[in-house]
This record gives sequence, structure tokens and C-alpha cells, in this order.
Amino acid sequence: MMLTKIKALPEKKAFLIGFSLIIISPILLLLFTLFFNIGNWIITIIQGIIWCFAFLFIVSAAYKRHSRTK
Repeated sequence: MMLTKIKALPEKKAFLIGFSLIIISPILLLLFTLFFNIGNWIITIIQGIIWCFAFLFIVSAAYKRHSRTK
């Protein structure tokens, strides 16, 4: 269900969302560690989940671009 919603996005929006997740998420997690006492393992797990979603958005955009140019 979620993959179909990701695939339904236009390629530029999907790439922009994925790229912004990669850029903004470490900054937000750094701010959370400054204000709240969060363990390193939890931060690592959250960052891994966020990067997995970002990877899905970027791969979806790349697949659409590749299939369009063929």
C-alpha cells in the first residue's frame, strides 16, 4: 500500500523528498539529542529507518526516469 503511494508520486517530487530526508534528518536528530536524552542505538535505528524510506523515494524516481528515457 505504501509502495504504491510512493510510486504514484512524480519523479521530481520523489527525488526531492528522498534527498531532503537524507539532508535534514541528521540535523533534526542532532537537535533531538541536544534537547532530550536519547541513546545512540535508538538514534542509529531511527536514522536507518529514515534512510530506508529516503532510498525508496530516490529509487522510485530513478526507475521512473530510466523507464521514461528508454
